[in-house]
Amino acid sequence: MTETTRVDAAGAPPLLEQIDAPRDLKELAPEDLPRLCAEIRAFLLASVARTGGHLGSNLGVVELTVALHRVFDFRRDQLVFDVSHQAYAHKLLTGRRAGFPLLRQTGGMCGFTNPAESEYDLFHTGHAGTAISLGLGLALSAAREADPPRVVSLVGDAALGAGVAFEALNHAAASGARLVVVLNDNEWSISKSVGGLARYLSRIRSSRLVQRAHQEVQGLIQAIPVIGPRVDRTLEQIGEVVRHAVVPGHIFEELGVTYVGPLDGHDVGLLVEHFTRARGLEGVVLIHVLTEKGRGHPKAETHPERVHGVKAAEKSSEKPRAAGAESKKVPPQLVPGEPRPAVGPAYTQAFAEALLRLAERDVRVQAITAAMPSGTGLDAFAQRFPARFFDTGITEQHAVALAAGMAKGGLRPVAAIYSTFLQRGYDQVFQEVALQGLPVVLALDRAGLVGADGPTHNGVFDIAYLRTLPGLVLAAPRDASDLERMLELALRHDGPFALRFPRDNTPGQERIHRSERRAMAPGKAETLVEGESVVIWAYGALVNQALEAAARCARRGLQVGVVDARFAKPLDVELLARHAQTMRWIVTLEEHQRAGGFGSAVLEALNALPPTPARVKVLAIPDRFLDHKTTREEQLAEAGLDADGVERAVRALLQPTLA
Repeated sequence: MTETTRVDAAGAPPLLEQIDAPRDLKELAPEDLPRLCAEIRAFLLASVARTGGHLGSNLGVVELTVALHRVFDFRRDQLVFDVSHQAYAHKLLTGRRAGFPLLRQTGGMCGFTNPAESEYDLFHTGHAGTAISLGLGLALSAAREADPPRVVSLVGDAALGAGVAFEALNHAAASGARLVVVLNDNEWSISKSVGGLARYLSRIRSSRLVQRAHQEVQGLIQAIPVIGPRVDRTLEQIGEVVRHAVVPGHIFEELGVTYVGPLDGHDVGLLVEHFTRARGLEGVVLIHVLTEKGRGHPKAETHPERVHGVKAAEKSSEKPRAAGAESKKVPPQLVPGEPRPAVGPAYTQAFAEALLRLAERDVRVQAITAAMPSGTGLDAFAQRFPARFFDTGITEQHAVALAAGMAKGGLRPVAAIYSTFLQRGYDQVFQEVALQGLPVVLALDRAGLVGADGPTHNGVFDIAYLRTLPGLVLAAPRDASDLERMLELALRHDGPFALRFPRDNTPGQERIHRSERRAMAPGKAETLVEGESVVIWAYGALVNQALEAAARCARRGLQVGVVDARFAKPLDVELLARHAQTMRWIVTLEEHQRAGGFGSAVLEALNALPPTPARVKVLAIPDRFLDHKTTREEQLAEAGLDADGVERAVRALLQPTLA
């Protein structure tokens, strides 16, 4: 432990400042652990309010994390976080306290576990449901060692409802592997946990009889007179009957998993006691821990969803803002001396409002999400049309297949799923939707770069993984007006339709009024600026960066054209063929990986045409995972996809010596 001269109100030195590694935690007296937990919670409340980040989930697992590091030695034992957004206390206990001032900011500490930061972080994860699979893989790989390390998978109750989690639990129970699964049950993911499993866990949580079951069953058995040489076996059999009566259909033990709990997740001494016992048990042990999301936050009881994540505090007030709604942020000045452009509503909000208006006119419109009602803006839809709204929980595969079934039945479902999470439902998009040619609308929120959440959440692969599917229309709007027009088109279209939009605000001043725009039809682009020798074909929100870059070039006497492609599939081949004959350069611009994206689609289309004089320059995300930064704008700049980067690229084509 390091020396410190600071003292708390009672005259004792702060315990947290004495913890530089988990070994320091093991030196504390048991009676000091509650005080350490209180200090960790106070630290997180103050620090995350300044930087922004996942607050509620971390406040709920403080005692749980302290107990795990007290009992296990994770230099040798192995800890796997599911999602890993709840690892802040873990980061504090593993020597990263100094990194919190730059949490989730450019050049700072990642908001998830990251092996590049610490030996205590095994994986860089951000998608729910996989911790048991990863833990089982680790346990099986070490099974042949004489004294194998203990493996702990920490999973939330909402994540346990994901199909992959149950697949792993089923395999783990049959494998004979030694694995501790800690079920952190707070009844929430980002929003309220849903589904039959959530109700089952809620019954366990709420029943006082169940919470006393393990202590009372033996007493109940002893009260029954049993005579004869089979006393022991009869006691065991009666115990099974009574236990199943107390906890009907005990799911976990029926799978062959040793179930422990439910335990008070905020009693650190109790957790240490049970983790110590579990460490010595064979097979799979599931420890059911009851926690309160946002514990210690003044709004936790009334607004547990709101405190899930907070934005960085405004410098003037230092008050955290809820992360559920996008801020009306003002982007930096594009050109020195020019006024800052206005911003419109977030794309998510524009989508949600448009869907409400369209649902008012068509009773067939249904809304589906996978545990993201607020993140996708569908909470308003749920309030207005509760019978037409479906939250399936963290089950993207089921959500997409459900939409297909609805479409087959004559409805018009809209499945709003983050781009990065739709990857989990790819097979259903292929088989249940595309192969059947069903009119399912996929609304891909957070398509593109997402700033502070980083590479696990960057939605930069969807064009590539969807574009290969026959009959699937891919569209992306440049502003709020086109978002609504595309959504309206999608709901009329007799086939699958994917609509992508970023985690950002729409432009506040739309350059062309809706009434003046070209009719919205699949495969029809819109020319916004005529060019002489270079034209930028931009896809989606980056049309606005292309327009700004073209305006800058115009001030330098360079006439650069801009096309809003609107569709990555089908492309406007007629307009593309004309530009291929009249332009020296066609520049493609997209917020997506270079491989397989919109630029690739343009190259493939040109390859099918007769030889043309035009050359193609693809501007897209390079072939690597982009680290988190404070803002999406910084990530765009790093990739050369902001207005500055586009202007430089165009000038390099036209005036190489001046660029």
